[in-house]
This record gives sequence, structure tokens and C-alpha cells, in this order.
Amino acid sequence: RCCPQRRSADSTMVEAMDTDAPAPAPAEEEPAAPPDPASLYRADIRSAQASVERFVTSREPRFAQAALKLMACLRKAGLAAASPTQPVLAAAIASAFGPSHPLRERLLAALPPPAAEPEAADAAGAEGKEGGEAKKRPLLPEMELILELLVLLALIDGGKLPVALSLADALLERVASWNRRTLDPFAERAYFYSSWAYEKAGKIEAVRSRLLAAQRTSCLHHNTACQATLLNLLLRSYMSAKLFVQADKLLAKSAFPEQASNGQLARYLYYTGRIKALQLEYSEAHRCLLQAQRKAPQSSSKAVGFKLTAHKLGAIVQLLLGEIPERAVFRASSTRAPMRPYLKLVQAVRTGDLAAFRDAMAEHAAVFAADGNAALVLRLRQNVIRAGLRNVSLAYSRIHLSDAAAKLALDTPGDMESIAAKAIRDGVIDATIDHEAGVLISSGSADTYSTLEPQAAYHKRITFCLNLHNDAVKAMSYPPDAHKGDLPDADAIKERQREEQELAEALAEEDEF
Repeated sequence: RCCPQRRSADSTMVEAMDTDAPAPAPAEEEPAAPPDPASLYRADIRSAQASVERFVTSREPRFAQAALKLMACLRKAGLAAASPTQPVLAAAIASAFGPSHPLRERLLAALPPPAAEPEAADAAGAEGKEGGEAKKRPLLPEMELILELLVLLALIDGGKLPVALSLADALLERVASWNRRTLDPFAERAYFYSSWAYEKAGKIEAVRSRLLAAQRTSCLHHNTACQATLLNLLLRSYMSAKLFVQADKLLAKSAFPEQASNGQLARYLYYTGRIKALQLEYSEAHRCLLQAQRKAPQSSSKAVGFKLTAHKLGAIVQLLLGEIPERAVFRASSTRAPMRPYLKLVQAVRTGDLAAFRDAMAEHAAVFAADGNAALVLRLRQNVIRAGLRNVSLAYSRIHLSDAAAKLALDTPGDMESIAAKAIRDGVIDATIDHEAGVLISSGSADTYSTLEPQAAYHKRITFCLNLHNDAVKAMSYPPDAHKGDLPDADAIKERQREEQELAEALAEEDEF
């Protein structure tokens, strides 16, 4: 017999041998093949068509927004891989547009030859027929407009502007011929991209009459989406042609719809702020630009160009108001380099250094001209002189006008007396001028709290908070027919009237007894 200790040792050795044996290596899984861009593009077109059909049937705006988002995704896919996706778009147009469609040949001529449909789609279509020829669903105008816009965007992105302009003309005529309220969200994009095509071609004034006619029609139809977009397009058209008087008249005679999107509202506020700044209404311009910056997307990766343009113009308007912009605008990583020329302007205005202001103007004149702010930057010269004169007035109780002109580095020292007199009249400095001796005599610094400046500052902040509260209340949304649940129905009203009549009869009988 074997002793139990030896049996246990042998079993332990066998278990150890089994454990130490190498396990069979698992079969390596083959890496998944990358998705085909053409298949994804075809699936997105079908999803957009399904969303459009649901929107037309239910009239729910979320389906229209989903279709428009898919259109943006289709455009990005076309930019990433133009060769495999454009034939798919051509195949979708050839399949959806009938042979007698007026734009079929023009759209197909602008794209590569159509791609062949995959065999899986053919098999699925054969199964769906169920032994008979399936009826082809008619193409909705909304889906037709989406496909036409995709072709227009492909032409604009590809630099084929002459062909894009001819297609934009046909597209605008096509939109004007329809009268469907479900087409409004898609017609808005048609107007926007058509105007963009004309702007890239340098012919934005050629489409202005059509935009004006469409604006009148949208106002009559209470088309909020097209009304807001067309108003912004008209303002941009006027401003690009330097027609600021016409733009101001358009602002005075038109009302921006309250139900418009935040993107269109931000654009409208920016255009309004620029027009008001050029017309010397700096307080209103600053209010509009501040609201435009807050209405813009707050994500650091979205609308970077718009926010940067608004910050540049807002910094100049603040300087013209006598205020200093916040440092956070110049320190952000995304805006530090583009805002450097404007930072030099802020430093020159804050210190009142006229020589530094001239250097900044000469060094970055091309940047200011490209941004469209050169005319406003030239107005800052008076603010630089005023800031320097204020610093001189605080530093010296008595100073000769020639010495003050030398410290300010004026081009014409003889204008120092008139500049100081105007600054005293405007309340910039508290001083007097001895004309005989040619001396500027500064008064003692006054207590700010003994003036009305704190009251004005508090009033400005309270007004802003009240306006913000009113805008928040207007933006609140309530479910439809929510108040009807609290109202009594007809049976309850009849029962209450019957009880009141019985109570009145009972009281009348008690009075008789």
C-alpha cells in the first residue's frame, strides 16, 4: 500500500503539472474593417429622408432639426472624402428626381457619374415588392431642397463658383414657386447658402433684390425662421457695400422675431452693434455687442471666428466709451495672438501714450483694415489724448501748456489750449486755464461718492439685471394646453349651477316660512 502522504504528494505534483501547462492561445480576432464612407453617406441620406417624412406628417420641429443636422454631417463627409460620396449623391438624385424634373440634368452635370447601388439594397428592394412592382413614393419638396443644397455646397466647397451661382438662381426660383409652411426651415438654409455663394463670388449686391422680396413674403407669411435669416443677410449685404445709412433704415423699419434661434439673434446683435458704433451711439453698440457675445455658443471650439470678431469690435467700443476691456479676453489661448494688436491699443489708451498709439497704428494698419475697424481705431486718438491729459492733470497742480503738449507728444503743440479747454468743458479734467500765463491749473481731486456716478453705475447694473430677468421669462416654454387641465369641464359647470339653483330655492323657502 501507498502511504497517504505519498498519495497526496503525487496528486499535488499532477495538479502542478496541469497548472504549469501552457494554455492554448485564443484565436486572434480579425480587426474590424473600417466603415465604407459611401455606405455611411447613403444611410445618412435615407435617415434624412425618413426625418423629413416624419416632419411633414407630424409637423414636429425636432424632425426638421434632425434632418438639417444630417445635412451638415453629409457636407462634412463630402469634404473628408469627396470622391466616394459625390457619386452616391448623384445616384440618389438620379433615383429620386424624375426624368421631367427641371433641375435633374443640371444637378447631375455638376456631379461625377452616379454610383451603382449595392446588391444588398437590390435584394431588399426585391423582397419588398412581394411579387409585384412596388410603387415609388413621390419626392417631397423638403427632401428635394436638401439634395439640391448638398449639390450647391459641394460646388461652393470645390471652388466652382460660376456653376454654383447658376444653381443658386434656379434654387431661389424653385423656393419662390412653393407655398408650403413645412418648407420654411429648409428654405432658410437655401437663402443662406445662396447668399453665401454670391458673397464668395464677390457679387453679393446682385442677390439683394431677391432677398428683399423674400423678406417681404416671409413677413406676410409670419415665417419666423426665414424672416430672421433674411434680415441678417440684408444687413450683411448693406454693410459689405458700406451702405450704413440704408442698413440703419432697415433696422428702424423692421422688427427681429422673438422666436428666432440664438445663432441668428447673435448675428443680428453684432450687425446692430457695428452700425450703432459707426453712428457714434457707443452705449447702444456696447450693449448689443455684449449681448451678442453672450448669445454665441460658449464652447471653446464653436463659433470661434464670430466670438473673436465680436471681441475685437467690443474692445474698440469700450475704449471709445472711456472703459478698459477685461484682461481675460486678451489672455485666452484661442484669442491671445489675434487680439495682440488690440492689446497694444488698450495699453496706449490706458496710459495716454500718443507715441505708442501711433506705433500700433503703423504696425497693425493692415490688420485693422482687414477687420473693418480702421475707421473706429482712428477715433481713438482723441481718447488717447484725453487719457494722457487726465494723467498730467493728476500729476501736476500747475503746468505750462507747452510742457503738457511735450508730455503728450502732440503733433501741433499750438492746439494744446483748445484741447485742454474742450476736456474741461466735457468734464474729463477738473481744472482751469490761465490764458495770459499759458498755464493749466488743476483743482483738487473730488470725492467720487459725492457725485452721481455711483448712482448711475447702480442704475446701469439694475437695468441690466431686470432686462435679463425679462428675457428669461420670455424664453420660458410651457407645454401646450397645460392650463386646460385646471379648467372645469361642461358637466362640472352644469352640476355646480344645479347645486347653486337648489341652494337658492332652499334659501327662498326659508325666507317664506
